[in-house]
Amino acid sequence: MTRLKRHLGFTLLELMVAVVVLLAIMVAVGRIFTTTSDVSASGQAIAETLQQGVAIEQQLREDISKVSKEGFFAIRSVSIANNIRGNYFLIDESLPPEAIIRCDQLIFFADGIATPMLNSVNGDFAGQGLASMIYYGHGVRFPQLDGQGQGVNNFDESDNPKFFNSSIPNVVTPWYEGAVEFETRRYTDSQANRFDIVAEGNYANGTQQEPSEWVLCRQAIVLGDDDQQDADATNKTVYMGKGISSHTIFPWDPRIEALPGNSNEVYPHVMQGRVDIAATQLDDIRQSVLQDVESGSDTNRFWRYYGDNGVDQQELIASLFRWPRVEPYPATQIRYDQALMLGAIAEGCVSFKVEWTYDEGTGYAEDANGNWFTGYDYDPTALQPWFGESYRLNPNDIDDLQIGYETLSTWTANANAGFINGDPAWSIDPSLIETTFDIDDGHNVAPVPTVQDVGNGVSEYWAIFGYNTNDPFYENDLDFLNDSSPDSGPLAGGGMDDGVQPGDSTWRYTPWPSALRVTVRLHDRDSRLGSGWTYQFVVDLPERNQ
Repeated sequence: MTRLKRHLGFTLLELMVAVVVLLAIMVAVGRIFTTTSDVSASGQAIAETLQQGVAIEQQLREDISKVSKEGFFAIRSVSIANNIRGNYFLIDESLPPEAIIRCDQLIFFADGIATPMLNSVNGDFAGQGLASMIYYGHGVRFPQLDGQGQGVNNFDESDNPKFFNSSIPNVVTPWYEGAVEFETRRYTDSQANRFDIVAEGNYANGTQQEPSEWVLCRQAIVLGDDDQQDADATNKTVYMGKGISSHTIFPWDPRIEALPGNSNEVYPHVMQGRVDIAATQLDDIRQSVLQDVESGSDTNRFWRYYGDNGVDQQELIASLFRWPRVEPYPATQIRYDQALMLGAIAEGCVSFKVEWTYDEGTGYAEDANGNWFTGYDYDPTALQPWFGESYRLNPNDIDDLQIGYETLSTWTANANAGFINGDPAWSIDPSLIETTFDIDDGHNVAPVPTVQDVGNGVSEYWAIFGYNTNDPFYENDLDFLNDSSPDSGPLAGGGMDDGVQPGDSTWRYTPWPSALRVTVRLHDRDSRLGSGWTYQFVVDLPERNQ
């Protein structure tokens, strides 16, 4: 009997089927791992941007809670059409051409003990101040400029962008393209030549990074002055024996201009990012803004004077609104270079938007005769109005780059015309808060850094609030400060009251916002979130009586 031989193993067909099944399993598992990895990376990116958004909110809330009514409060909204360079060379490739990018700025003063970093000798702080000027907004970066000189054969010198009297007059913005002029200043422990310009007339590439590299700044300048020297004295470059300070927060300070031999002097140190102390106290700033001290007198400075006759209050305040230098990665470990990163609060901030509003009742007034005037009254069926939102004037034409804003003036006009429900405040003139500037407004050496170019896709909206926040009347408690013309009877002549005096051109009634709404759009470092993550919050301003 013949025994059949059995073969152990797989046939070729069986092996091929097994390989196909194995490959299918591997592809499926690979896709699962890829999806899991992508989800994990996206989650990490969301957490990263959310963490930055929370940090911005917490810091701004803390600063606003300490806001000082002994200073001014100002907002500059800047809107840029994403396609200002054409529909194929967008500022932000992650957004559609019709998108609007916001590079807003906010300046106010905060009470409270503050400690600067910069010092002229060994030590980790340079005294303390009782108030600070706070700036929120984007910064500009110049990583190609040389840092602080170091070594045996080097002077303590450093390159800085030239913000004033430059042969390239353009304002350097976060979306800037082109060359910049820079100057070399001396940073030394000797007060006699500290901040001296030792070289200028040099140029560098000033083109800014992509929006995913933009840096949001919180620049805190401690206000400190511990001597009785003149405002232009070399003593002002040191504070408490150690701190390296600038003479003033202003690029042009009328108190210094008024002194002999200081005509046309500018002080850009705060904007150049290497100084975090200024030898101006709140009362010095108040004097500069409210008094025409450059003329050698103590006459009052106009709140807003349309023309070229001198510098008015709003022009002086607006001169502060340049984008300061910030470097998240300093060139060297020298303290002056390290100071360049002090202001960085968030990287990858593509858009920073600040809107403001008044609560109902703001502007309510009652005069000495018992006559009362309504404050703001809104439509209870409509949403709270916010001022500073921007939009394309012609949304149906992608090539029309004009951008407009929702403003208090627009809301007031619509309410008075009956287009919307609500009543404006009698005591508040929106035109005294919302202003526009021409390119040569302000002092000739430090003009207002306007970038308004509506036809070419850049639009500005200014809202500036002065020192008088709570009293709309003259001392007689009858006549409104903001009354536009003398009256001969109730509401005659277009005025807002039945008094006989015109409005005060200096001490205007400009109550501060009741709240701010801040919207930031952040990119994660690996751009995994496409157009980024949007974070929005509302901050109430504290109600404080003077």
